[in-house]
Amino acid sequence: MIRPMRSSLLLALLPLLIGCSEDPSSPASPSPPAAVRGVYVLNEGGFSDPTGARLTLYDPAQDSVYRDVFESANNGRSLGNLGDDLVLHRGKAYILMSGSENLRVIDLASHREIMSAAYPGDTPHDLLIDSVRGKIYMTRLFKSSLLVVDLATLAIRDSIPVGNNPLGMVLLGGRLFVCNSGYGSDRTVTVIDAATDRPIRTVTVREGPASAAVGTDGRVWVACTGNAFGSPPSPGAVMVIDPASLAVTDSVLFTENLGGAIVGSGDGLLYLLGSTTGSFYGGPVHRIVESSRAVTTGFIPGTWYALAYDEAGGDVYTANARNFTSAGEVEVHSRDGSFRRRFAAQIGPGVIRFRR
Repeated sequence: MIRPMRSSLLLALLPLLIGCSEDPSSPASPSPPAAVRGVYVLNEGGFSDPTGARLTLYDPAQDSVYRDVFESANNGRSLGNLGDDLVLHRGKAYILMSGSENLRVIDLASHREIMSAAYPGDTPHDLLIDSVRGKIYMTRLFKSSLLVVDLATLAIRDSIPVGNNPLGMVLLGGRLFVCNSGYGSDRTVTVIDAATDRPIRTVTVREGPASAAVGTDGRVWVACTGNAFGSPPSPGAVMVIDPASLAVTDSVLFTENLGGAIVGSGDGLLYLLGSTTGSFYGGPVHRIVESSRAVTTGFIPGTWYALAYDEAGGDVYTANARNFTSAGEVEVHSRDGSFRRRFAAQIGPGVIRFRR
């Protein structure tokens, strides 16, 4: 699951935004039982709340929601400010905060912290784990580069130059594809050799590449937001990169901007977020059929802030951040787009991951 630009867009456009504390009307949540398999939601929190990032766990089997999962298991300590990415890997959760510029690693059975690290001045935003080579890639949002971090120690190994305001990444065939968003002003994807950690190609796409997914056709599908503030403004697009030639071989063009998130279903469908006029944080879900590039716009109507696909259940998950002053919620939709259920999250739900 890759998601929209979320707090990165707020950091760039809304520096005076004031965050609020958790909705006082929300009831206290008990600690989850050990080793629950379910849906983890990383909540971004209020923009200026230093302890606003929160982790929510939903247990579908019991239809139970557990709030403040990290705080409950770690003597009230907080994750930090602006939760921006979450990866579940080999029984651990890697939780990245761009505001407080830190990474926390917790054990998924107990939710207790195993280790942590801070990266002051780097504004780390997206992370990707390369378990084959034992490292983590983190985008440095305002430094046109990536950090290469040791998976075992969280120590910095290297830095790699890329384009402006890098966001989403995918790893395919030993090559890392990095979306250089530029908040709409960049239009490139940097391709990096994961063995040497050196750029090997810059691929030109459309304005605002924000995230990418590997399709069932083995190609890299890149969601480009467009540039709503350009002169003239430019609409969004999905550009398709062939991993062998490292060239754009296909495209799906839109007439409006996109939200930035794209996810694959593993069965020939792709889902991506559109944009809602007047909103800085999302829109409806569109669907693309890979083989024909046919688009169903507004496949799931609404103004969604995050998007994920559960391969185990075949469901599409969407998060509604509301107004970032009260708890948001997550909705579950079947493969045909019909509503199945919803559950409560916390302030600014922005990343959804599955532990099955």
